Amino acid sequence: KVSTGSYKRQVYEVPSGKQLVDQAVIDRITWATWTSVLGDEVIGIWSRHAEKADVNCACVSHSGINLVTGDDFGMVKLFDFPCPEKFVRTCFCIVATKSAVDVMVLYYFSRRRMMEISPTLNL
Repeated sequence: KVSTGSYKRQVYEVPSGKQLVDQAVIDRITWATWTSVLGDEVIGIWSRHAEKADVNCACVSHSGINLVTGDDFGMVKLFDFPCPEKFVRTCFCIVATKSAVDVMVLYYFSRRRMMEISPTLNL
């Protein structure tokens, strides 16, 4: 699954690379990981006044019950997953950075911790 610059989700078969267009087939897929800010499952991550480019990244926990997002405002937000309702409240929110830089978030292998990565860090 990929998200395009025009904010569309596209799903491809592996290993053929053929694009899947049958929504019924796509709906039956169980994803091993989720890192997309697009889709019916994550509609709730968008605030009332958010623009499409405001939320940069998302990552679902290994258990599949939590979703963490990073945005242009330096906020890291925790949601229940899925969150198909519009404008849901976050379970937890922290200011991860003082400047409006892209924030990247992911879950550690330990499944209990979350990590923030800033593109300004030299790792």
